[in-house]
Amino acid sequence: MVNQARACEARRALSALAAAGLSPADVQQEAIDVVGRVVPYDATCWAAVDPQTMLPTGSVTVDLNPSRQQEALFAEIEYGPSDGNSFADLARRQDPIGRLSDLPFGEVVRSRRFNELYKSIGVAFDLRASFVSDGACWGIAGLMRGPGGPDFSTAEADFLASVAPLIGIALRTANRSRMPGTRAGSGGPVVIVVGAGGEFKGATPAALEWLEAWQATRPGWLDVALQAVAATLSGSPTGTAYARMRDISGTWVALRAAQLVALDSPAERVLITVEPVPADEVISIMLTSYALTAREREVCEEILTGRSTAEIADRLHLSAYTIQDYLKSIFAKVGVRSRNQLVGRLRGS
Repeated sequence: MVNQARACEARRALSALAAAGLSPADVQQEAIDVVGRVVPYDATCWAAVDPQTMLPTGSVTVDLNPSRQQEALFAEIEYGPSDGNSFADLARRQDPIGRLSDLPFGEVVRSRRFNELYKSIGVAFDLRASFVSDGACWGIAGLMRGPGGPDFSTAEADFLASVAPLIGIALRTANRSRMPGTRAGSGGPVVIVVGAGGEFKGATPAALEWLEAWQATRPGWLDVALQAVAATLSGSPTGTAYARMRDISGTWVALRAAQLVALDSPAERVLITVEPVPADEVISIMLTSYALTAREREVCEEILTGRSTAEIADRLHLSAYTIQDYLKSIFAKVGVRSRNQLVGRLRGS
């Protein structure tokens, strides 16, 4: 059973997260604490994801300390051929929630996640969620219990389903925040080499500095992101993989992975480069995070070029009055009062 008083209190707390101005990592930590008061677990792992690729941009774990090999195996299973209740599958459902016990028996028997990962870390039951807002997935979570505990109940799954949209909104709005830290690539190219099992093999001096700054600020935050982008290579028709994430400076960076062919070694290596995301792509991410409609996005893109209301109306085949109505809606959603403020907000200045 779910304690209804705690459930109501949790919904209020999660509703408030969207306006708290927290980073994605802090949103996850707060949500973990709140959800855990209603749905007890033995261990849990949450991750913010790039809504474009569904690849994790970092993770927060509680009472779970997987090895690098286990994290790499998770990434391989999750981002390889579909396993039952994959987060990508859950994100496409009307109720983006799934339990291991909801799967047909045959799928459980064949599940790589259950047989190769869960058994090795002592997990018997899980409850998984994808956090979707405005049609895009911004985060994922897995709650786990060991063999000695009961399965997650239907009431617990229903509670998580009811708050998943609130967490999705909070994670979406968290992508607008800025965080102090060290910008990627400030001292040269950031290049990281990992092995087939996700183990660290080498890096450029700038990458080592970047990794150390991450470790000091968010221990373990990068591991799943690096391993997940590397894991997607096996199914990539181009032989490359790509994901975006927030740097600890608040800057959006792109992770690009490719197979490294080493002439002096038969061992598999994956090369991952980290570089700033182009400005126009960052603006696209920001427009998505503010949940603007397709037409509102068009108006914003025109404003960013410096065009007047009359020019925008002519280009979009709308009246100037309609453009003004769109501007009022955009200003309200973004929380600004003028075009200059809007441009500054979207460009992060």
